[in-house]
Amino acid sequence: MGSDLVFIRKRMITDFLLSLYCWTVISVLTVILGILAVIFSFFSVDTSQSIAKLWGKVILKACMIKVNVAGAENISPQKSYIITSNHQSYFDIFVLLASLDLNFKFIAKASLFKIPFLGRSMKRLGYIPIDRENLRSALKSVKKSTELIKNKTSILIFPEGTRSLDGKLLSFKKGGLNMFLKQGNITVLPAVIKGTVNILRKNSLAVHPGQKVELHILKPIEISEKNKGLTSGKEDGIIKKIEEEIRAAL
Repeated sequence: MGSDLVFIRKRMITDFLLSLYCWTVISVLTVILGILAVIFSFFSVDTSQSIAKLWGKVILKACMIKVNVAGAENISPQKSYIITSNHQSYFDIFVLLASLDLNFKFIAKASLFKIPFLGRSMKRLGYIPIDRENLRSALKSVKKSTELIKNKTSILIFPEGTRSLDGKLLSFKKGGLNMFLKQGNITVLPAVIKGTVNILRKNSLAVHPGQKVELHILKPIEISEKNKGLTSGKEDGIIKKIEEEIRAAL
């Protein structure tokens, strides 16, 4: 009994130290690379995106997270997409930044932009806040996003609206994605992330490094007036199709 308590205590100390290490790495890199990204954003959007990509890669490497990517051939670097992904953990952002060969911005809840330093950096780098409680503000965010798409910048959205507690796919919230679909002439790129829930769960600060993660990039879905099954007014059906494809792959 005594040896079991000693083992449990040692395990708790080890887990705490590993979490502290990972959070220290994340914090330090966010400050250093965030400053660099903001500086370079005045001169080159591509450079600031490369720094964001480096941010994701270094954090994953430091936390000993290995990502296996499948379906990379479904991406055309010359195109822009609405990237729709399931959402298991804050580490999803690091995985997508490190693994997708695309220049993309992500839509995030407005409260994240109120965090000192991080919020200002995100805003400067073109990431888009969305206030789900304010329809007018949300519509402005979507309009800004569609302008970015026209300029060959992809947009990342998590249609579940929040992180899953257990890794299982939540029902998609139609609001944000629906507004994008109404614009027409876009390409949706579904992505499936497996395993990040084991790194950092919702409502927890405990980071568990050394995990394996899978990223599956599914075939793009073209949304245009020419697609008879995917015309205006059929947004609910399109969202259901995307949700079902991600659920099946998950």
